[in-house]
Amino acid sequence: MSWSDLPAELVAGIADRITEHVDLARFRSVCPSWRSASAEHAARRRTPLVLLPSQSYSRVDRRLWSPANDSITETPMPAACGRSFLFASPRGWTLGVANDLSATLLQPFTGASESLPALPPSFHGEYEKILRDMVWDRSPGAVMISPGKGAFFCKLPGDGGSWSAAGSSQTAAVSSITYDDGTFYLLDGRARRVTAVDAATFAVTAVVEPPDLVSPRHAWCTPESTLVVSSGELLLIVRTHLLFQVAPYGSGGLFKVFRADSRSLAAGWSEVAGGGIGNRALFVDHLRGFCVEVSGLNGVRRNCVYVASSHEMVNDDYGLDVYGRYTVSVLDLDDLSTQDLSYGNLLKCMCGSGLLGSCQVRADPNKTLLCRRK
Repeated sequence: MSWSDLPAELVAGIADRITEHVDLARFRSVCPSWRSASAEHAARRRTPLVLLPSQSYSRVDRRLWSPANDSITETPMPAACGRSFLFASPRGWTLGVANDLSATLLQPFTGASESLPALPPSFHGEYEKILRDMVWDRSPGAVMISPGKGAFFCKLPGDGGSWSAAGSSQTAAVSSITYDDGTFYLLDGRARRVTAVDAATFAVTAVVEPPDLVSPRHAWCTPESTLVVSSGELLLIVRTHLLFQVAPYGSGGLFKVFRADSRSLAAGWSEVAGGGIGNRALFVDHLRGFCVEVSGLNGVRRNCVYVASSHEMVNDDYGLDVYGRYTVSVLDLDDLSTQDLSYGNLLKCMCGSGLLGSCQVRADPNKTLLCRRK
């Protein structure tokens, strides 16, 4: 009898006694039968965490902050050691990129990895800017990336392969890439236009034009857009930063959520109103977002949007000691009230100069989202 043959009731009982998110993630990674048997317990415990970038990418331990109880814990992530840049995906893997632009798929909790071809030549131009703004996602059979304009794909496994341009999307601006159910969705955040690309043929299958929206008059509060795929629909979040800080001279910020049915994209967008997003919560930063079902036990507020952001802070009189400061705000869609969650442990947490970016990780090896920029 092997470990995978343990009765499902016994496995579920063990999972119920695991208190740490990372331990539960590793427990569920042992085999498919353990993952299936512990699914109900994991759904109750699935709490988003914020992964804080380390002061040195040579570190093995990484810090995780829980918005539910303001706790910061450290967990070993050996697969991330030595990677200058880590980029997110809700698929449970991260994309690690070294200084020579060699690329590797990494599983932050289990330590699994898979080699990819070095990034395409177009990534070598504006090195810092491209790696800061690069977006990507993966399907079961391919990886798609973009340096901000156009998109490239590589079929898995990546050893010995190469990157190829993805359809006519090669001429378009791309601010985020999201995969769901056989389709990659490419968002042009400024134009708020979404391009659907078939994950098998890499041909463009649909273009969703932007919703009707009256933008703010002032250039200093240009709206920012984020795309989230959830429960068979696309959610487009359009907001200005003014909503998450004190608005000057009494002017209000802009916040709108639109939905589109992924099965009938031709119907376009409709504004989310009334019940909002229901028993769900959205977690977003300036690159991407993901959705969490609210269980009542995981410390997440329903019908809310959690927004992670970052800024630099000078910590001495000469301007030489610069740190990264991380903030998280929550917006209640019922009344559009906001609350700053950057208190306690998160308020005291600082990282080295240049390691700016919000990093979000769902405590589940199949649901990881993080955005780290050196």
